[in-house]
Amino acid sequence: MAGRKSAASLSVVVANIDGRPRAPSDLTEFQQGVWERTVANEAADVFKTAALQQLLRDYCRHVETAERLSVQIDRATAEGSNMSIDDLTKLVRLRDCETKASADKATKLRLTNQARYTPQAAATASKKASGDAKPWQMTG
Repeated sequence: MAGRKSAASLSVVVANIDGRPRAPSDLTEFQQGVWERTVANEAADVFKTAALQQLLRDYCRHVETAERLSVQIDRATAEGSNMSIDDLTKLVRLRDCETKASADKATKLRLTNQARYTPQAAATASKKASGDAKPWQMTG
């Protein structure tokens, strides 16, 4: 049956050969890059559900918006800029909102260490990473 495609059929994400979902075509090039890097750093089956793919899509959009705001803030704080402090404050607040939104999505997607480890496991991993010798391991 020819005709218009439903929103559901347009939102389907095609998987790569390894099972990882490809970036949707409705994302910008920057957002697709965020998608590809994020998916590449996780197990192949992590983003297999539509709900997780929608969260990932939103995450990619928030990351790009925060980056664009950062560029505007950098320009505004450069020497010779005539942006008012009120306008700069608005940009900083908007970036803060986008950063918090992307962190929220990253946590829900279990991309952050906070979402992956219990506090006890995080403390153990931190101690192992610090390389501090135990008192009984010290030479002296």
